[in-house]
Amino acid sequence: MQPYLSLEAELHDAFWLAEDDGSELRMMAEFLTNHPGPALEIGSGSGRLLLPLAEQGFDIDGLELSPDMLAIARKQAAEQKRPVTMHRGDMSSWTTDKTYNSLLAPAFTLQLATDPAATLAHWRNLLNPGGALYITTFIPYAEILGELPANQWYPDHQAFHSDGTEARLETRHTIDHANQTLTRRHRYTILGKQTRRHQSTQTIRWFEHDQMLALLTRTGFEAQSHILDFDPETTGQSPDPAESDGIVTYQAVLPRQRD
Repeated sequence: MQPYLSLEAELHDAFWLAEDDGSELRMMAEFLTNHPGPALEIGSGSGRLLLPLAEQGFDIDGLELSPDMLAIARKQAAEQKRPVTMHRGDMSSWTTDKTYNSLLAPAFTLQLATDPAATLAHWRNLLNPGGALYITTFIPYAEILGELPANQWYPDHQAFHSDGTEARLETRHTIDHANQTLTRRHRYTILGKQTRRHQSTQTIRWFEHDQMLALLTRTGFEAQSHILDFDPETTGQSPDPAESDGIVTYQAVLPRQRD
């Protein structure tokens, strides 16, 4: 697992919110409504999704590896006077005496795991029998099809803060088609009275739709539905690079043991 640190943690929400209208938050809220009881958001980060879900009254904890992201989340929770339990740990190995009725891994979190199959198998230990699983993944069509230049720096995100500073993200990637991995090098910059910079490297593994369904089955889950690009009207459709951004949200359950 690769934690978000320094400016990568600080700017994560600003870049994400510039492109998202809250569509995944709405989907997660509906999922939790359909699967009541204690829930755990895996990769809860700075609380971008966790805190609004807690505000809506859901019984949800957070799990995050990055100390920098966790510090941001706890600071926001304190400012909002919102008591939310947040754990620090690696999603592939973290254990607890508590079990949950649902697990949520939004925003492509699973794809950061070194061994996604082993990670999914580990998550079974955190779920009650009959518990539900929510996972969002993406297929990086732009890089796969060469729409973004490999081995070249290109502007990726930009955001402006109320204090007059400008935040920029530049990215350079390499892609391994055989192993289905995408490695991105990031350069973060905040321009203002004092310029700040940070660099990081992130590797994600992608799965074609049929591969993801097979992975869920192999690790003991039963896929129930999937949605494309956070649009419920696409339920059940297969991702297509000509018609989809490659974002697929899966909902699955852990079957109850049969006699």
